[in-house]
Amino acid sequence: MFICFLLFTNVALAQVDTVYADSPNKTASSIDFSERKNTAINVGLLMGGGSLIGFDLEFMPAKRVGIQAGAGISSFGAGLNYHFQEKINSSFISLMYWQQGWGENHYSSYVAPLFTFRAKKIFQAGIGLGYIVSKGPKILETKYADTDVALLFNVGLFFPF
Repeated sequence: MFICFLLFTNVALAQVDTVYADSPNKTASSIDFSERKNTAINVGLLMGGGSLIGFDLEFMPAKRVGIQAGAGISSFGAGLNYHFQEKINSSFISLMYWQQGWGENHYSSYVAPLFTFRAKKIFQAGIGLGYIVSKGPKILETKYADTDVALLFNVGLFFPF
C-alpha cells in the first residue's frame, strides 16, 4: 500500500506548465502556487486514520490534487484527494488508508473511497465505505470479527495556510 501511495505522489508531482496567451511568462504552476493557499491542517473527531481525536496535514502539489497524511491517538492514515475546485477549501473525494491501532492493540486497517464536504471556512465532514484489508487481535474479540466493510466518517475543523 505504501508503494502505491509513493507512486501516486510521484505522478501528482509531475505537473506540466501551461503558458497563458495574455502573458507568455506566466505558467499554470506560478499562478496556482502564488495566488492561493495549498496546505491545510485538519483537526477533529475520527481524523488521523479514524482516531477518536486526530489531525491530518494536506498539501496540494498540483491543481485539484491533494496528498494527505495524519495521526491520532492509536491510529494513522494517508490519502490521495481530488478537489472539486482548484483550492484547498473545496470539497473532495479521496482514496484513503486508515489503520486503527498497532501491535496487540491493532483493531483493523481499511482502504476506502471517502467524500469530504468542506465549507468555505473552518468546517469539514467526511463519509465513506471502508473495506477491511487486515484485522488485528482487538477486532477478533468483538462481534465485528466477521465484518468486511465499515462505514467511515469524520467531523472537524480545517485551517488553510
